[in-house]
Amino acid sequence: MNSRNDLTIQLLGPVTLLRNDIPIPIRGQRQRRFLASLALKPGQVTTKEAIIEDSWDGEPPLTVSGQLQTSAWMIRTALAEAGLTRDALGSHALGYELRVPAQRIDVFVFRDAVRQVRELHARGQHQIASERLDDALAMWRGAALTDVTSTRLRMKGEALDRERTAAAELRALIDVGLGHYGEAISQLSELVDHDPLREDLYVGLMKAYYGEGRQADAIRVFHRAKEILREQIGINPGARLRDLMQAILRQDESLLRATGIPLSGDRVG
Repeated sequence: MNSRNDLTIQLLGPVTLLRNDIPIPIRGQRQRRFLASLALKPGQVTTKEAIIEDSWDGEPPLTVSGQLQTSAWMIRTALAEAGLTRDALGSHALGYELRVPAQRIDVFVFRDAVRQVRELHARGQHQIASERLDDALAMWRGAALTDVTSTRLRMKGEALDRERTAAAELRALIDVGLGHYGEAISQLSELVDHDPLREDLYVGLMKAYYGEGRQADAIRVFHRAKEILREQIGINPGARLRDLMQAILRQDESLLRATGIPLSGDRVG
């Protein structure tokens, strides 16, 4: 993963331009909206209509054409202060294009890191997965696009925030793989409370309780999941939950080992 010192544009928090890790001012709400709209699709032409929707929520002023040109000029100036050439913001007949590599924008560095972490986790390489995911989560400085007030961009920011939540879920599951059961129980319990229909969260929580030697609590999690799923969406727990429940009841170490729970002597510190 790229070092955070290599980043030029940050969207995972306030919209920020950087040069050598030093923030470059982006003057005005309209300019922050303009830059955010383009930075979410680097290397692609964003139409003027899309920028207008993002910037004015579909209610542009009569002077919108001139204001777009002014915003483009101000963003070019800020990009130059960040050490980029002024043509880093390209102008086309239909719109504008941000010519900044995705690897210099935190959203895309974060997504790439999470993809790699999922692969490591699937291969059982929990320690390196844990370290890389912690680095990725440390890139967040608050809610995504937190200082942008456009309704459309706020919706895009909320979608990014859901990616952060998914990464936090993955972090808890990695803790299970590492044998850090207390941390996993705390995190997964909170996640289950916020999203009680996610069977994979119950699976992780049951594993964590069992790994902690708390079999009765693991069984209670299953029955809670069963009750909630039946009451709220009228379904029974899926095969993965049922199989894990049976393995816990039988203390079937072969099946539990296949689910990724470190057994006695296997724990990773």
